[in-house]
Amino acid sequence: MKSALALLALLIAAPAAAVQCDAIWRDGPRGRDLPVRIDLPDGKAKLPAVIWSPGLGGIRSNASRWVAAWNAAGIAVVRLEHPGSDAAVYRGAATPAEREARVRAGIAPEQLLARVADVGFVADELARRPREGACDLTRIDEDRLALAGHSMGAWVVQAMAGQHPDGEHPLLIDRRFRAFIAMSSTGPTDAVAARAQFGGIGRPLLVITGSRDGVPANASPEAIADTRARRLSLFVGASADGRKALADFDGADHLLFAGDTRKLPADTQIQTRVAAITTLWWRQWLLGDARAGKALAKPPLAKADQWVRK
Repeated sequence: MKSALALLALLIAAPAAAVQCDAIWRDGPRGRDLPVRIDLPDGKAKLPAVIWSPGLGGIRSNASRWVAAWNAAGIAVVRLEHPGSDAAVYRGAATPAEREARVRAGIAPEQLLARVADVGFVADELARRPREGACDLTRIDEDRLALAGHSMGAWVVQAMAGQHPDGEHPLLIDRRFRAFIAMSSTGPTDAVAARAQFGGIGRPLLVITGSRDGVPANASPEAIADTRARRLSLFVGASADGRKALADFDGADHLLFAGDTRKLPADTQIQTRVAAITTLWWRQWLLGDARAGKALAKPPLAKADQWVRK
């Protein structure tokens, strides 16, 4: 109860209004047009910013539940839409075989590399562009950037946080980002392999999953265990330096973490808890808020949810 009250006090004191700007930014060297949506809290003060990478098929309007909470805490959010792995993967009529081929193409290694380059490009543009429509981008503090993503977007997060895909070299690391949140991430089921890949991540990382995250209907106990191990792999493998955390939400399915509005009251309640804990995480690591760090010692979660720090 005390942590919930602390959270309420934090959010009441924060600005709620935000300016929203849509744009398509052209990456000339790559010949790539990147749709972005910027949500900038009202005011004139300098702000930290989170770049959001959605899952396969995601668009720049996803994650509205998370964005509203983060904006209310005084954090700007820039949402990306990645050509090649966006809604076009699922758009239009297709046979099951054609749809499967589209999905395979959308998650191909070259698409992950394109997404990583998209995030780096957007970070560059935030430092270079003074404005985008009504959004004053000079308010964004480039020394307080963070990265978050869901599913395929979480692959981007773990790669740019310092994943060693071959066990040796963090090929895609980007040190401009101060903290990370990975929702529905994935990795090897073997703990030794997980430590080889993720043990070098040295910045604050919150891993988020749920008991039904990617678990197929009528799955066997073995299939459930395998899926759960893959979802937990990033946290299991990450170094224990006091800046890693796992939030495992009971009853949460995969698409819940995309952050779009859900109809079932139970799903809405879970999303409220996700919004609360992620907001506290950003407030601690981007705003230096000691009260948020204290609240994370016992965050506002349901009895069956799990919260682990290391």
